[in-house]
Amino acid sequence: MKTRSLLSCLGFVLTLATFSIGASGCSTNLATGEKHLNLISESQEIAMGKEYDSEIQGSLGAYDDAELQRYIQELGTRIAARTERSNLPWTFRVVDDPVVNAFALPGGYIYVTRGLLAHMNNETQLAGVVAHEIGHVTARHSVNNMSNQMLAQLGMVLGTVLASEEMQKYGSLASAALSVLFLKFSRDDETQADNLAVRYMVRIDQNPSELIRVMNVLERVSEASGGGRVPEWLSTHPSPPTRAEDIKSQIDTMRVKPVYAKVDQPGYLSRLAGLTFGDNPREGYFKGNAFYHPDLKFRVDFPQGWKTANQKQAVIAQSESGDAILQLTLANTKSADSASSGFYAQEGVSAGSRQSVSINGLRSVVGTFSATTNEGSLAGTAVFIEYDGKVFQILGYSAQQAWSGYQTTVKNALLSFSRLTDNQALSVKPMIVKIVTLPEAMTLEQFDKRYPSAVPLATVALANQADATTKFKKGDKVKQIVQQTK
Repeated sequence: MKTRSLLSCLGFVLTLATFSIGASGCSTNLATGEKHLNLISESQEIAMGKEYDSEIQGSLGAYDDAELQRYIQELGTRIAARTERSNLPWTFRVVDDPVVNAFALPGGYIYVTRGLLAHMNNETQLAGVVAHEIGHVTARHSVNNMSNQMLAQLGMVLGTVLASEEMQKYGSLASAALSVLFLKFSRDDETQADNLAVRYMVRIDQNPSELIRVMNVLERVSEASGGGRVPEWLSTHPSPPTRAEDIKSQIDTMRVKPVYAKVDQPGYLSRLAGLTFGDNPREGYFKGNAFYHPDLKFRVDFPQGWKTANQKQAVIAQSESGDAILQLTLANTKSADSASSGFYAQEGVSAGSRQSVSINGLRSVVGTFSATTNEGSLAGTAVFIEYDGKVFQILGYSAQQAWSGYQTTVKNALLSFSRLTDNQALSVKPMIVKIVTLPEAMTLEQFDKRYPSAVPLATVALANQADATTKFKKGDKVKQIVQQTK
């Protein structure tokens, strides 16, 4: 939950209703040589990307480092200039997400996470990932899929955070709390984007063999996740080993063997100094079912056993059976009364009882509500709490027929909102990447003993694309993960 900008929605529904459908017709894609029936023009594609770029920034958040933002824009622009769609208004951003991930929107909007940056070891590897995402855009994978779905009247497929089949049927109220945009590509699309990445890397004199190392990293990230939070594309892409084999085969069959620029590892690693590593607890964190937010100085106790997620714009929890939701956001008003009035004025929302109360010494407005959707009715409780010049909005709701079973549980969570006074929780700091230049040769295990990290050795090894026995030379730069002190 980000401090500077908290809105009422986690995600957004991408629709084509706001874009007129241009003249249809088959055209040959210059990047792939394939013919497709395109119902979306290039200008419409760019407009879609521009609109949802702002949503991505609001949902995931741009990483607050102007130098890294300039760097990714310059690197991406250099690659895009050598593609078949160099005319697009290409935009490249680093988003503030610890997950190792990268993704693209239509029209030339490419995103890499700070988690990805932390796990790459040189610029060539990062260039390969960016080139892959560029390949999705030059091949028009998103718009081709949209056109096919429009023809089949299926609409866009959205990824969801903590989504359940039970809650999805309640339309926009539930999806506003749960949906986040990640366009899903087919395995053939992913293989094609890998092939295009090799092509584009060769054009900028970068060795595409480094992409094989990237695949190794992705495989290790997947294994280390242990079934936890992993990038959406790891579940839809071909397996990393398969991708590595395909990339190697493509490189081996090149008729002309190019001469590549030297891989610049030290220069790239130097850029990572001070990069936030892992989740940033200053933006809120869970300890059991309790949620703490050091910057906003509050805590909330969510129901035991519920699945929870801390997003940039909201904190959400979902019941074990998936049919009830709790959602905490900041309201865009100065008082609990105006926030309450704005909520109940929404179309489709019916107000029940409403009253002013004190929650742990904080002036609040609490009320019940119901909402009618195309698929059924919701019932819930809304609380608006004035604290430290802000208004916090907490919604608890479920399908109307299930609400009686959740009322007490939700009420207890809503009433648990309180000031955070624990000094240890208030002073927590994120971890950052520190780059150490080795004074002598040593293994990673020896490095970790001399320069201990705040994370296990296995995590240090993954970040350095090494294992405990990997031998580094004198003068090598190695990533150490430490607690931020300032």
